[in-house]
Amino acid sequence: MRTEFDVYARRGRRRVRGWVQPEVFELTKVLDARQRSLGVRGGAAEIGVHHGQLLIGLDLLLRDDEKSAAIDLFEDQDLNVDKSGRGDRARFEANVSRFTEPGRVAVHSGDSTLVTAEQLRAMVDGDVRLFSVDGGHTENVVLSDMILAEETLSKGGIVIADDVFNFAWPEVVTGTLRYLERPDALRPFAIGYNKVFFAESEFCERYSAAIAEHYDKRTLYHFRRSTFGGSPVVLVADVSRTPREILARSPLATSIYRRLRS
Repeated sequence: MRTEFDVYARRGRRRVRGWVQPEVFELTKVLDARQRSLGVRGGAAEIGVHHGQLLIGLDLLLRDDEKSAAIDLFEDQDLNVDKSGRGDRARFEANVSRFTEPGRVAVHSGDSTLVTAEQLRAMVDGDVRLFSVDGGHTENVVLSDMILAEETLSKGGIVIADDVFNFAWPEVVTGTLRYLERPDALRPFAIGYNKVFFAESEFCERYSAAIAEHYDKRTLYHFRRSTFGGSPVVLVADVSRTPREILARSPLATSIYRRLRS
């Protein structure tokens, strides 16, 4: 049975301006399912919502008693020193009204580095289990946003960091590596579709296992294990959809080819 999230991920998200790769929604749904099986609870939050493309999807994954928070500079674009996005509050709120329940999405307009953990918890009535970090792309802002996410994350929560390996924003990976130097920092466990996923170390293997179960051996996906920042991670990416690549990755086609060769 399709849920509101499935409908939005398939069609609705296309009506919301943004740069989220569509596969991110499937990957996040896999992680949400594993969170639910582990009894993880909490709201959703995003720093740098733009027009709400990803936050709406995160909100649609929440239980009825869980809430969301949106943090963006919106009209204060003079503070957007790196020009990494241009959020529009009117369009964001219109999109929220169209696809989810506006009453459970709290909005904070302003500098994310000035938001305290207590303020964010008040917005979602507790901790956060799905936290997207996609705000300012300077080194110091990335570090500050990751710390805020860490401080408000529920037990078993997941942080989804954007543009860490985007060549146009080298400051993001620098800020991320500075964050990982903290003794109690969250650890990365997965990389895919311009996102890096973080959690407390005790949950990382559980979440990477969920991704492996979903993607490993699938014909049209590239899946392997690696390391980042000293932590084991799983890597997920699409492969070329050419006939040659599809046949090369198909166990049935490989079996037939070997039989013909022999």
